[in-house]
Amino acid sequence: MNSKIFLRFIIALAGMFAFFPACEKESNYRFRDEVAEADSEDSEVSLNLDNYPVDGTLAFHENFQNWDRDGYINQQFNNCETDLMITSVIMYQPGVPVVYEYNGFSVSYTLMDYAVNPVCGNKAGSSTADSEVSLGYVALQSEIFYECGGHNSDAQFILSELPSISKVAFSVSYGGDTEYVGGISLWKKADGDDSFVRVGDYQPIDCLEGEIFIVELNAENVQLKFTPAISELGTGVNDGEQSDRSVRLHDLYVWSMPE
Repeated sequence: MNSKIFLRFIIALAGMFAFFPACEKESNYRFRDEVAEADSEDSEVSLNLDNYPVDGTLAFHENFQNWDRDGYINQQFNNCETDLMITSVIMYQPGVPVVYEYNGFSVSYTLMDYAVNPVCGNKAGSSTADSEVSLGYVALQSEIFYECGGHNSDAQFILSELPSISKVAFSVSYGGDTEYVGGISLWKKADGDDSFVRVGDYQPIDCLEGEIFIVELNAENVQLKFTPAISELGTGVNDGEQSDRSVRLHDLYVWSMPE
């Protein structure tokens, strides 16, 4: 290879790798080590679990209708199906968990590569405030490859540790380019687990209408995590509007275990 051509190739390659982290930082994305270092003190959340039920009853139901709208390119709501998630362009990873109170106890939620929509429902348009697949959801970015940064998305929705869970129910639908959405994966980390263990993958029969799933867990001192399941088409590439593909978690019910 001509030495001048080779030199130009090396300079271009170096510039490309230098561009990846730069473009992410310019887009207000911070890398994980920076997030951990900057937010380690802020992320220490004190949770009160004194009133968590111990009789096997429903501990809480979250439908996200009281959450703040978050994770969209346009700050003001415009349209349920055309407002683009930030993650259709670049990763979105705030550093501080969100905490909500339920009947005298609190739960924190850690979210990555997501959007919160308190007013919209399923793509079919049949959601109501109290339907099985209700208005309000957390949308998790279906896995895509970010050319700006050179890595995949990493969407997660993680609950803080709860004293016990007998079963959970959650309703799921798809948004955006649904071909690249593969459903949702449920994980748990309970007593004796060193890391999260996959419970299963859940795909609604009609992804536009959505579906509710009920899963028995019977675990103590347990954390839950939801992530997008991988589509049969694999990992897409962020390509403008077609990268707006997500799995929507509409409702979450958690039941305690009886002592």
